[in-house]
Amino acid sequence: DGTRMTSRCVNPKRKQARLRPVSLAIASLAVLIVAADDASARGGGRDRPVEAIESRSAGEPVMAIVSLHSQRITVYDAKGWIMRAPVSSGQKGRETPAGIFSVIQKVEEHYSNLYDDAFMPHMQRITWSGIALHGGVLPGHPASHGCIRLPFDFAERLYGATMMGIRVI
Repeated sequence: DGTRMTSRCVNPKRKQARLRPVSLAIASLAVLIVAADDASARGGGRDRPVEAIESRSAGEPVMAIVSLHSQRITVYDAKGWIMRAPVSSGQKGRETPAGIFSVIQKVEEHYSNLYDDAFMPHMQRITWSGIALHGGVLPGHPASHGCIRLPFDFAERLYGATMMGIRVI
């Protein structure tokens, strides 16, 4: 009949162009927060706590930042950090990937299908290739197969506080 339908979908190239500044802003924020955390951890000769929870009433977590260099995770809400703990990331040859991820699956009692049925309590998957946050042993250095191991009780608290889609940087 001579009418022509046009797509109302956004051109994928234009969509990527719009998302690029948002990704850069998130990454920049993460770098600034990690730098500030590292500076405060070194300041005044004070030992940083092994695990800490902010004393104020916390809102919903909006992002978790893992410092692979400092082997530490800090969880933030809109007002600042609410939880922090040491981690053990991937060992040499099996390094934890850097980037901006989201929690894409949560399983309270998970067993690895890659590594001898290893118990991974309070697992929060961030990649479909097997990288996740979960409770585990922390020897004080990178020692996992790429996952981010958390203290067992911290992993449980984090699991209960987060929802699918939380950003992990």
